[in-house]
Amino acid sequence: MSMLRHIVLMRLDAETDEVRLVRSAQLAAALAALPDRIPEIRSLTVNENVLNRQGNWDLALTVDVDDEADLQVYREHPEHRRVLALIEEIVADRSAVDVIV
Repeated sequence: MSMLRHIVLMRLDAETDEVRLVRSAQLAAALAALPDRIPEIRSLTVNENVLNRQGNWDLALTVDVDDEADLQVYREHPEHRRVLALIEEIVADRSAVDVIV
């Protein structure tokens, strides 16, 4: 059975490596808590960048749901909206792709 995979890369707004590490951990924890709160999420993985190389993104998020309708439920869920408020505060840039797996 196929599912929809939502992949997001985020670059944090941080002037120092220390701030970047704190914000990355804060956002990763907030995202990792979502599967317990949003039943439409089949799986969710958050990976923090470990090599500080030019052009690297700071965080990678992978969310698997059954279909586009479940992705919409996830996006509009109040718990996800709370995390979006944090994202809007600390993320400088983001890129996303949705694929069928």
